[in-house]
Amino acid sequence: MKVKKTYRKIPFRIVIIYIIISLLWILLSDVLLFRFFPENMFISILKGIIYIGLSALLLLYLMKQSWSVQNDLIAKEYKDELTGLQNRSSLQKNLTEILFSKEKFHLLFIDFDRFKMINDLYGHEIGDIVLKKVSDTLRDNSHIRFSDVISRWVADEFIVILKNKSDHEVDLFVSSLLAETSVPLHIAGKEIVNHISVGSVHYPEDTTKSSELLRFAEIAAEEAKKNGGLTHIRYRKELSDKANRELYLEEGLKHSLEKQELFLNFQPQIATSTHQIIGVETLIRWVYDGKTISPAEFIPIAEKSGLIIQIGDYVLRETCKNIPCIEDTIGKSLYFSVNVSARQFYQKDYIGRTKQIIKETSISPAQIILEITESIIMEYTDFVIESLHELREFGFQIAIDDFGTGYSSFKYLELLPVNIIKIDQSFTQSIDKVRTKAIVQSIISLAHNLDMQILAEGVENLFQVASLKEMDCHFLQGYYFSKPLTLENLLQQYK
Repeated sequence: MKVKKTYRKIPFRIVIIYIIISLLWILLSDVLLFRFFPENMFISILKGIIYIGLSALLLLYLMKQSWSVQNDLIAKEYKDELTGLQNRSSLQKNLTEILFSKEKFHLLFIDFDRFKMINDLYGHEIGDIVLKKVSDTLRDNSHIRFSDVISRWVADEFIVILKNKSDHEVDLFVSSLLAETSVPLHIAGKEIVNHISVGSVHYPEDTTKSSELLRFAEIAAEEAKKNGGLTHIRYRKELSDKANRELYLEEGLKHSLEKQELFLNFQPQIATSTHQIIGVETLIRWVYDGKTISPAEFIPIAEKSGLIIQIGDYVLRETCKNIPCIEDTIGKSLYFSVNVSARQFYQKDYIGRTKQIIKETSISPAQIILEITESIIMEYTDFVIESLHELREFGFQIAIDDFGTGYSSFKYLELLPVNIIKIDQSFTQSIDKVRTKAIVQSIISLAHNLDMQILAEGVENLFQVASLKEMDCHFLQGYYFSKPLTLENLLQQYK
């Protein structure tokens, strides 16, 4: 609205300026010429010619300024100020024209993985620099033609329209883009890890509607992000069905706490040498519309929507509230493991909130084991090391969950204040294979050498128990000993 209002005022302003200057010129010239040449016709004619000439030049100059301002305003209306790419309005206009022309094209939705975390950790100024660099990478890609369209859709999302390209050519473009954007950026002395996810839709094969093209491509990009990012997913109908299911669950999650639909389960952790319970892992469960929803389904939705922050605080608080009852019934002190998602951990106030919950519930932080994944450690290493040291100094214990499945680095493991390494269940359940057994033995030896404790997840049979005991694994967790239990069942089984 502001742009259109300014655009209308400019010509009126020019007319006013022109009239004022013209009147001043006429008045001044008449006074001077009448005084020095009162009866000279030639001078009067000359005056008229000069007046008309200067007036014309003045008017042309003012019109040029007007056109220049108007062009700048039009450019701002259709160009993104930060990146210089086409903006949302321009994209929608171009998309309408392309659809009218009936040209075949691929529309690609390009989304940052965890861009919000970059802003949270390093500030919006560095975030803006990252966006500019990604924009330059898009613009300079060798597979982009002059007729293709590149647009910043919103925030950290970009749209690219590739006209008349084969699937193979689209794959070449995406592969080069993923390779270029995955190279860490060095900004203000910081190494910024920058990943993207890409979803694509094909016109007219997938749909002929403008709104569906954009929505389908976004759905495909979300699927790419769920698959770990740094990948490209083509749209297919099943993705829409899945997205509708996720919207349904997300709406339910928003009210799950107030409706008391979320509750805790506890899976025992067992000492290998004695088979006695030494701790439990706290796990969140959800019953919605009378059905139990798998954590594998609702946790990623909670992370994407940001609801995991509220849910994570609930899990820690409820765990702490239940500790006195559990220990009194079982008759011994236990450790309580709580999972921490990346979305939680990268919140600036996460450490403060976590400490406050411990203080409010009067629980010793030494009893709480915060479980983080390898991916958290490897992405923003300096920040993670500093944060983990602060948590350790407060008294928490730190565990690396699902060890061996992500981005293990012995260098960083040496720097991290870690108490426990948890071997991922995929290794435990394949321990009968020679190569897998060698890997598990290496992880256990590593933990011993670094004076860390080691726990194996997913223990399901006696052979696994015996093998892990032989390797001197400290603790075991899995269905062989117990499935996750409700509070009542835990107390009943171990009292």
